Amino acid sequence: MYLTIMKPEAIRQIAELPRGLCIVEGPHGPVLVIKTGKEYILAAKQRRELKLYLAPYKADETRGLTLLTACFDDPQSPLLIKTALRPAAPTTEALRRLPDEFYVCFFDEHNRELFGCKAQAELGQLRKEISVLGPLGMHHGPQMYDQADRWFSLTTHEDDARATTVFLQEDLFPSDYLLITDLTQQGFLGSKGYSNFRLERAEPGTFQELDIIYLLQRAYPPERIIHGPLKVSDGEELTDVVVMGDRVTLLLQAKDSPNTPAILNTKLERKRKKAISQLAGGLQQLRGPISTIRREGNPALRLVDGTPLDIDLSARPLVGVVVVKELFIDNYEEYSAMILQFMDEVGIRVLAFDYDEFEVMTRHCPSEDELLSAFYEISKCAEENRIYPRLRFTDLPPH
Repeated sequence: MYLTIMKPEAIRQIAELPRGLCIVEGPHGPVLVIKTGKEYILAAKQRRELKLYLAPYKADETRGLTLLTACFDDPQSPLLIKTALRPAAPTTEALRRLPDEFYVCFFDEHNRELFGCKAQAELGQLRKEISVLGPLGMHHGPQMYDQADRWFSLTTHEDDARATTVFLQEDLFPSDYLLITDLTQQGFLGSKGYSNFRLERAEPGTFQELDIIYLLQRAYPPERIIHGPLKVSDGEELTDVVVMGDRVTLLLQAKDSPNTPAILNTKLERKRKKAISQLAGGLQQLRGPISTIRREGNPALRLVDGTPLDIDLSARPLVGVVVVKELFIDNYEEYSAMILQFMDEVGIRVLAFDYDEFEVMTRHCPSEDELLSAFYEISKCAEENRIYPRLRFTDLPPH
């Protein structure tokens, strides 16, 4: 909790940052802040190094560079953070001045500081290349990211040799701690009034459900969100999360995997199979609440603590959402076939996202109207083309 405790005024700036990089002045020198998902943070903590690549960008006469910050949890498919480098932008200028010894602090999408350490890298060549950047407008960002993805997929041993290695050294604070959240996120129905959080998760279910609820609170008042409602008839959970919106009722099912050092060594092919398994499981679990509501109209529900729920599940159209750990771009035809078949069977709109997609979507769509508009646009595209589109939101920092 280095920055959180030692320089709490920096947290406001970090809270405004989408996933990506920024550099802040810490109590003992510059701090590279990396805001990313729990998988990246755990991988960095275990592997103790990052690789920095400069991917070239070309559009007509315009030239540029995209910084790729890679963490090799998998040798063939590392985790990547893309940063479009614009001349004179604060982050670019701060990178140009970053010394070879600095600090790194990792935050997740909920602004929780989960890992911090001293770092060392030979940054001379990177500083040199950044210093000669030409003019580049913000509208180039999406194209830069697309070209960077293609470039990285074709990198050679020479490209790897030219990459800068960031060595993650002495920890800045103990990593075996438990975070207890404050009350500001706990207004949803079914809340205990607090929640615990760990970077390493052997049993992921409840942790992911709560993180998804925090994302939903960007678009919905917390009192419209119900965590794990139980059926009075048999005491079984209806679904992981119910959202009583003004226009529709969302039935959401969450599927995650453990976030542990052992999982880092999972082969890519096994991760692909796990994604399909999680999606199939989430869809199957959605079938239950849809059938219950169809059969009973408005089943009697209660919270885990026994409090009766006075809600009407039959008052609005139903929309089903499955959130899994990760989806792979080259498997979308298979995912789509599963979702479209399920949607034909149950007769309601159904969408599926991986957690990172859902995080970006709720950040870009911070109201029910905006979120549903995106849902409907995705569904319409899927129905017309028989394949669900991959989201094209681009996270470009406002600096």
